[in-house]
Amino acid sequence: MTDRIEKLTGIFSRFPGIGQKQAKRFVYFLLSQNSSFIKEFLEEVSSIKKNIKTCQSCFKFFLENKISSDSKICQICKSPERERHLMVVCRDIDLENMERSGSFKGKYFVLGGSLPILEKQPEKKIRVDSLIERVKKLLEDGLEEIILAMDFNPEGENTGEFVKKSLTPLSEKYKFKISTLGKGLSLGTEIEYSDPETIKNALINRH
Repeated sequence: MTDRIEKLTGIFSRFPGIGQKQAKRFVYFLLSQNSSFIKEFLEEVSSIKKNIKTCQSCFKFFLENKISSDSKICQICKSPERERHLMVVCRDIDLENMERSGSFKGKYFVLGGSLPILEKQPEKKIRVDSLIERVKKLLEDGLEEIILAMDFNPEGENTGEFVKKSLTPLSEKYKFKISTLGKGLSLGTEIEYSDPETIKNALINRH
């Protein structure tokens, strides 16, 4: 029994922001639940990969519409009403928070993570090559600006600098603006935990 508890604890501890003690609490919580709860939990975990897909344009996770003929693209990317701005975020949760704030009406690109300081292979850590391809396609539709919405911490700043450097040749050639979020986000702030008013101010004061 102890081996199984430790093994499941190890699995939960791989989750972002979850330490060993909190992971073990999850295990004991599951042990205290009835069989119907466990069954529902297992069904949801096993089905999430079947129903949630990755958008081939922005790389966000979305619920696949199997009726649609273009089921590999999310609704945001499909929409002709979104503005000619592209916001680059590190994670899906950042995109969700931006959308929830209602402050941004353009399109997105999810990098899939951030870059630790002194990362030796940044192009393998985030989707910078796919981002460049995405930008090239959006230029055909009149892309006006790219907004780098990174966390205001060392990793976020490092990520933003690398992405900006990677996009600068295209920016200089096609004359679109590359901006970053401005005042409104305090030092150490993560997009995931920012409230709508803070995000709004950061967008208004971008530079």
